[in-house]
Amino acid sequence: MKNSKRAIYILSFLSMILLGGMLNSCQQDEFAYAKVGDLFQPKIMDISLSDTSTPTLVKGNSIALVWYKVNDAVSYTVELHLDNYYNSLFKTYTITDTQLLMDDIPYKTQFYIRVRSNSADPKFNSQWAYTNALTEERPAYAHILQPVEKFNITETEVTVNWTVDAANPVDSIAVAPAQSKEIPAIGRKLTQTEISLGQAKIEGLEKSTAYNVNVYDTKKPRVYDRPYNQESFRSAGPAPGQILVMKGDDLDALLKKNNADATIPEGTVYFLEAGSLFKITPFTISKGFKLTGGTEGAKPQIEMNGNWNIAEGALLNKLEFENIRFYQTIDASYFFNSGTSWKIDEVIIYNCDFNNFKRGFWRHQGSGKYKEVGNFEMTYCTLDEVGGHSGTYGTFVLGSAGADNFKKAVFKNCTFMRDYYGTTNNTYNFKNLFDYGDSAYPIYLEYTNITIYDYAYNRSLINLKNAAGSTLIFRNVLLASACGKLINAIAAGSTTTYSNNYTTTDYLLGPSSMQGTALGISAQNLFVNPKGGDLTIKDANSPIVTNKVGDTRWLPK
Repeated sequence: MKNSKRAIYILSFLSMILLGGMLNSCQQDEFAYAKVGDLFQPKIMDISLSDTSTPTLVKGNSIALVWYKVNDAVSYTVELHLDNYYNSLFKTYTITDTQLLMDDIPYKTQFYIRVRSNSADPKFNSQWAYTNALTEERPAYAHILQPVEKFNITETEVTVNWTVDAANPVDSIAVAPAQSKEIPAIGRKLTQTEISLGQAKIEGLEKSTAYNVNVYDTKKPRVYDRPYNQESFRSAGPAPGQILVMKGDDLDALLKKNNADATIPEGTVYFLEAGSLFKITPFTISKGFKLTGGTEGAKPQIEMNGNWNIAEGALLNKLEFENIRFYQTIDASYFFNSGTSWKIDEVIIYNCDFNNFKRGFWRHQGSGKYKEVGNFEMTYCTLDEVGGHSGTYGTFVLGSAGADNFKKAVFKNCTFMRDYYGTTNNTYNFKNLFDYGDSAYPIYLEYTNITIYDYAYNRSLINLKNAAGSTLIFRNVLLASACGKLINAIAAGSTTTYSNNYTTTDYLLGPSSMQGTALGISAQNLFVNPKGGDLTIKDANSPIVTNKVGDTRWLPK
């Protein structure tokens, strides 16, 4: 027993010694709280003029802060943070006064603020005092920066446009990564030419990266009043998860294999190397996909020796084709031709060229075989040197005996031209723009900024004879071809809208059918070299240029 008590006593004594050493060590530690000499933390004075819970005074994008004097303080530090954990420092101030105006800081931003008294010896600095404040909305300002169109984006460059307005001048531009802090922002002064055009090209972007772009008037005295509205875009290039298809790869075999492979998801994106050429035999599609061409060089080319189709009963989400030249070397075929029943939510065709499709472009057949397209969009595309077959069907011919349901079809900034390829007989042409056949399903059909040259000779362009309640829009259309009637037939209860349309003397029926304006000159005199395929407008003062009519890619730069 005595030995046991003795052992406990020794252990207790050793513990006291160890504890005393630890306490002594902590007192010597430079991070220990010093009880003597520490300054009091500042007490923030309530100067708010509202019922908010914060004592700060906010006016526009400025915050005023006042606190009581702390004896022996040599200065005060004020920090503005963007998070309530005080890990996102926006700005810091060190002053000797007891009040601070934090002027010209971002609008409509929640700031978390802390104030500290500073001693001559930093180890005696006070603890922080905390408050927060929300700056006000920016006053109304001009939104002159235009959305960045995909057509103006490549893998390493972007062309930015804004509205030229003497009351809202622009002198600088900046393009900054929207997410990555490692990628540098690009900013510079604008040249006088860029300022007058309202357009600037920015180079040196990273591929497949989200960016924000701003234009500025740096002559304004307040920093956060200088930018105009911000726009966002993503540079081109392969995104993570996309399948890269390089020159020499067998795209045909890859597409067919993945179409039959249940483990390959719908919507798979295939990124085709710029300048590449692939030959494919189109197959019956069972799930949607996207083919997109690289922009660092010539458009990838795909030679098709047949047409796409969709599997019987298929339910597809989306088919998408971007930045590719498609062409055929066989006779009497189409880009798409189907006699099966199916549904697809969306078809997107962007910045593609189509050549040598001799019989038609998009055809439905199969009596009673129901086909449904939710949304069809074709933008910045060209159909050129097509047609030339004696049994032509046309551009869009939906002939499933009334079983076609095209809910919406929009064509913007497209050119339809030279449609009797390989012949001198202009009756071997594409006989329409859109023939809805016997379908009674209403359609929203829009043509905006369209150029039509030497196309659909003596043929009507639109046929909506049974689709009651449809909508047809024709605006900014330049018709420079000896077409027939604009509308063959349109069903009761349908609405039509025409605006800013123009015709050359080639359109023999005159502009009245689409409420247009006669230019009084021929296509030969309007375009630089129409027979050679160059439809650039000769005269920069033409109403086609000033009113931005037709496919805007043909407007002189």
